[in-house]
Amino acid sequence: MDNKIIVFNQVSKIYPGNIAAIQNISLSIDRGELVFLAGHSGAGKTTILKLIAGIETSTTGSVRVNNFELSTTKTNHRTFIRQHIGFIFQDHKILYDRNVYENVRLPLDILGYSEKKIKERVVYALASVGLENKIYSQPQQLSGGEQQRLCIARAIIHQPKILLADEPTANLDRDNALRTLELFKTFHKAGVTIVISAHDESILNDYGKRIIRLNMGQFRG
Repeated sequence: MDNKIIVFNQVSKIYPGNIAAIQNISLSIDRGELVFLAGHSGAGKTTILKLIAGIETSTTGSVRVNNFELSTTKTNHRTFIRQHIGFIFQDHKILYDRNVYENVRLPLDILGYSEKKIKERVVYALASVGLENKIYSQPQQLSGGEQQRLCIARAIIHQPKILLADEPTANLDRDNALRTLELFKTFHKAGVTIVISAHDESILNDYGKRIIRLNMGQFRG
């Protein structure tokens, strides 16, 4: 099996208005690797994550994820890929008319899991992020750090091979930011491939992991 789970080959993404989000990016990420994407807002970090997840498609070049070529992959194969990817969005996408349990179970509802399996997975996911005592709380009752952990629990509920996180520490104080990164380290130790975007490099320096730095859609030193 190819050890490269994510491969970009000369990838560019051009949005309407001739806006180049990324330009001629080539990179590869190994299975089980923990990688940080660093750069200012608009550097191209989110675009790279969305290309990996199949949410966006490249304008030029090729993107291969888990041995699937996304530029030519059929819709049903894209669905298969997304079943193996967890995505933590920067804007959380929490449903405030549902409690914590109902928010976290959503991916399993979509995938058609049984009620018994859903309950088992939700309890385990919430325990993994330290929210086992908040299972029936409303999102509005959670702190900012707890809301972020809710989103992480929802992203790992289907036990993905790849976990993508878009600025998961951006709106947290330093203590909560470091606690969140510690959670990702735990998942990494379990063998999950993790790609995290961050604009604040100061919180990354202690982790000794690979940092890919971006500036205006291109690599920087």
